[in-house]
Amino acid sequence: MSDYQKFPVHKSIVITNFLQFPSPEFIAYNLHTIDDFEFLIAVNKRDDSSAEILIHLDASNEIKRVRARYFLGMFNETDKELISWEEKKEADIAGFLCVKPWTVPQPNKSFTFKFGLHVSAIMGMDNVWKFNFYDALFNVENDSKMIVFKEKNNQKVRLYTHKKLMMFHSSKLSIYRNNLHNENGFIMPACVSMNMLEKCLQIAHGVQVHCSVEDLKKINQIAKLLGLKNVTKYYERQRIENLNQVKVTDKVFHSMFMRDRRHLLVHLLKTLNSNKELKRILETMDIQKMNSESMKRCAHFFFRNC
Repeated sequence: MSDYQKFPVHKSIVITNFLQFPSPEFIAYNLHTIDDFEFLIAVNKRDDSSAEILIHLDASNEIKRVRARYFLGMFNETDKELISWEEKKEADIAGFLCVKPWTVPQPNKSFTFKFGLHVSAIMGMDNVWKFNFYDALFNVENDSKMIVFKEKNNQKVRLYTHKKLMMFHSSKLSIYRNNLHNENGFIMPACVSMNMLEKCLQIAHGVQVHCSVEDLKKINQIAKLLGLKNVTKYYERQRIENLNQVKVTDKVFHSMFMRDRRHLLVHLLKTLNSNKELKRILETMDIQKMNSESMKRCAHFFFRNC
């Protein structure tokens, strides 16, 4: 694999006659989009003997800063390298990731511009760094090291993650994989939002994602679908922290009694002031459907408040 081909975003552009182009002008370029902003990767002709090779970051309403690795190279007609750069760098949006001046050795000869780009992380407007799941992994020749999540109604919409890490946290992905024709492709149900899936994957990778209570519920449903235990635990911690922001109803208690949410249930019970309140709630539901852990917690509450 050539150096530039190990990048998930890569391309080779032949420039046949440098002198024929007016200056200044972009004589070779490519656009790459992540979320709502674009990377412009280009060769800008300055005059008949010099050029700038650059990567420009467009403006964005969602992203503030990026962390990326890139390769830029110029090659002659026999594919001999004339000059190249490979670097890791951070940059703010609406600016340049890099600008490299280059003196063209033989302007009347054709040459090839090769580039590669991998954006590893993006910072949102909340100043939180997140993983970039919109591009494939760096230096991966095939899908064997990745899990690719695909949107049901548009399979060109994809999210890419490390297989080993996801398998470590998931109790279900290995089972699902055996039932798929495409071993590493997971076509998500139509009801699953790829935006919510992206947030779920961020949490699975250890990112502290800020989101609403309603979004947390959607993320938790995805976590249960994929068997992501660490995301479920994150959901419980966030629900505990948000208890003072939501109205605790009988329906909330019913939901906790039916599920294995022991940590959240402990904190919900703390919102009750007496055994009488708990008794009233229990009388509104079918106790036979309660799980054993919930019964233990309720019994402990009764004895403690006798």
